[in-house]
Amino acid sequence: MQSGGDDDTVATPWLRPGTRTGLLSLALVAGALGLLSLTNLHRAPSTSHHLDWWAIAIISIVVELMAFDLEFRRAVYTFTFSEIPLVLGLFLASPTHLIIGRLVGELIFLTVKSRQPVRKWSLNIASFLGECAIAVVVAHGLSSRHFEINRPSSWLVALVAVSAADLLSFVVVALAVRWHGGVLRFRSIVSIGALTAPVNTSLALIAALLFAMQPWATLLLGGIGGFLALSYRSYTASTRRFESLSLLYDFTKLVTSGKEPDDVVEAMLGQAKDLLGAERAELWLVDESDHHFALVVDDDGRSQRALPRDAEKSLRRWFDGSTSARVASTESRDAAERSIAAAFAADSCMIAPLTTGGHTIGLVAVVNRLGEAKRFRAQDRPLFDTLAGHASVAIDNGRLVGRLHDQDRQIEHESTHDALTGLANRALFTESVRAALDTRDDVGVAIFDLDGFREINDTLGHDAGDRVLVEVGRRIGAAIDSTMSVARLGADEFAVVVTESTGRDHLDVVARHIRTAMSVPLLVGGLSVNIGSSVGLAAAPHDGRDAASLLSKADIALHDAKSGSGDGVQFYNADTDTNTPRRLAMAHDLRDAIDDGDVWVAYQPKVALSSGAVTGFEALVRWMHPVHGAIRPDEFISVAERTGAIHPLTEHVLNTAVAQAATWCLDGQPWSVAVNLSMRSLHDPGLVDLVRRVLDEHVLAPHRLTLEITESNVMGDPDATIWVLNQLAAVGVRLSVDDFGTGYSSLAYLQRLPVHEMKIDKSFIFSMTRDHASDAIVRSILDLARNMSLSVVAEGIEDRDAWDRLQLLGCSQAQGFYMAKPTPAAGINDAVRGIAALALAPANLVTS
Repeated sequence: MQSGGDDDTVATPWLRPGTRTGLLSLALVAGALGLLSLTNLHRAPSTSHHLDWWAIAIISIVVELMAFDLEFRRAVYTFTFSEIPLVLGLFLASPTHLIIGRLVGELIFLTVKSRQPVRKWSLNIASFLGECAIAVVVAHGLSSRHFEINRPSSWLVALVAVSAADLLSFVVVALAVRWHGGVLRFRSIVSIGALTAPVNTSLALIAALLFAMQPWATLLLGGIGGFLALSYRSYTASTRRFESLSLLYDFTKLVTSGKEPDDVVEAMLGQAKDLLGAERAELWLVDESDHHFALVVDDDGRSQRALPRDAEKSLRRWFDGSTSARVASTESRDAAERSIAAAFAADSCMIAPLTTGGHTIGLVAVVNRLGEAKRFRAQDRPLFDTLAGHASVAIDNGRLVGRLHDQDRQIEHESTHDALTGLANRALFTESVRAALDTRDDVGVAIFDLDGFREINDTLGHDAGDRVLVEVGRRIGAAIDSTMSVARLGADEFAVVVTESTGRDHLDVVARHIRTAMSVPLLVGGLSVNIGSSVGLAAAPHDGRDAASLLSKADIALHDAKSGSGDGVQFYNADTDTNTPRRLAMAHDLRDAIDDGDVWVAYQPKVALSSGAVTGFEALVRWMHPVHGAIRPDEFISVAERTGAIHPLTEHVLNTAVAQAATWCLDGQPWSVAVNLSMRSLHDPGLVDLVRRVLDEHVLAPHRLTLEITESNVMGDPDATIWVLNQLAAVGVRLSVDDFGTGYSSLAYLQRLPVHEMKIDKSFIFSMTRDHASDAIVRSILDLARNMSLSVVAEGIEDRDAWDRLQLLGCSQAQGFYMAKPTPAAGINDAVRGIAALALAPANLVTS
């Protein structure tokens, strides 16, 4: 491990850091020489084969060249095998040859490879001498005359000696970092050291044993080492690829959603800082008045300085004819790179140009990689280029502008806005709803309440809680368009009025989009905090025709959502309102309806886009009430969940659907069937046994049954739910993620779920042929699914244009009224013939 301090960056009351470092180097040398005077430096190794100093030097250089970066808890550390030459030297060389070989090897490596400043170079050499001295004294002192490679007791002594040397190295690094104003992640270093010391010691002992028996046998270890290195690189490449896909998916949605450029860029800076583990992220734009770079905003929203002219010239030459990210460091041999790093006040920084119309309009930079490695890697550049590309698109839609407020406007603003977040307060929001209702009938209200906010305040303090509230308000503002208004009603409650609603479906889509934007983890006090929320919805004129009624009904719906009704997003429902008698009557009638056959199952076909053939059906529950007529599923399912009737309802639908699928198979039509599971069903301890029993009873192959879940259902209790899903997958049934793209955290949990398919939410399919943003989201989901080997079902196809577009994009299957509406089992054959008559199979399918 090498020390990481910079030169003379922080002054102390009695000695400058550079002077302290020099004195520490002298103390290490003096202490090492004193220790070595206590032992026999010419003590011969106990084996017939031994290593000379030059062999130790070569091994030291090789292991340093094999060092690699290890990501641990979102920080990067340099993992080395420096203990290996130390252990080999203890057993296979005299102390003199060990010390000379170790110092010569490290001297060559540090001089040629690292090119460190003299003071840091001297400290590292002194530290290596100290490590060797401690290891020799401990090993020979504890083992007396019996320090031999074939003695297991000597192996333990070697581990103690190596641990003592590592401890010295850690103390030296800790002192150097502290003197130079750095921050050392003590627990992470200890965690990694506790792993590397025994592992490297074991590898060295194996090599020493092989060398003692047959020197050429040590070559066998090369193949093992190469395999491990390739495996690690393959793993890290796969991880980085998934992260890149996730970011591309998120930013495609954000950029194409028509949000303000400053909101997009600010979100991009925060993501770049967190994902790349940087100290800060900055945006520089070309000033239109003097055509020079000036810092517009960093990830905390602060405007700062202009870029020095010499650094600006170097940057322009850097990016002349190139749009790829570059890395600059203060330790570079290139003077231009050093000046660029100094201009950004960085030890290391990565910079990418922002371009539009072939011209550079600015720069985006991440500064100072956090962790022990403190440098950006080549693997980071493609991801950073992607971020810069999205920022360029956003800035191309408009330039960031400042906002000026005079004193009179400030007074008015404070009377109608929340002091903490700057959002409208309850009074102004109520007036906004009232004004909207004066001009329109179809106005919607959504009230959001943060889940677990009290725990954030209690654990991290009110300052942290205030930061969360400000960030939530910012995210909601970024997720809505200019026709909507957002307010903080008080405590952790926020509200949005949708003034151009096209109905309850549109209000539901808007609310889920905002909820997803809020759920991205936030870094508070060094901790990553997940921000969940519950949403209550009310829409005029169905739920009320005045502002007070809409707010009251949305509040009741919010209470239902927080109590577990629905999936965290709940419309006001008179049936769940405790002030109405209908809810109690419906709960009683539902149980009787299941027994009497008034609850039945309809089937909607799934069609393969590649052939136009029916592949299966989704089972959809229906209830024909003898008094109230047809009752919407979202109404009676929420009642079933609140009253416990969901369990017999689920068993009824599952049993009916599986029996029907078994009948199809016997008739020579091996169609599959899909059944939706509610949140309460996933928490039912008897669910897995129920599925297994129903399949056995009707003799249906498990893969003919698909169980559909929503992302928001998983988030209620992720660990418990994922455990249940793994049990269901073990039974052999297929699992599908329904309404993909509208849940809490689409990508963070998708990789943990044992799913086989995802269903694109109908809200994206409805508008994909008319709206570029929806089309981009659909393409991103399909790309993600292909990379994760998942099939995709597109829901809500209403016309041939949507069908043809999905065929072109290579989607797997589709559902929608264009092919067939849900139908009773008796009408299945007619529905299949109707689909065949549409002639959906393409003549020459081309996917992209």
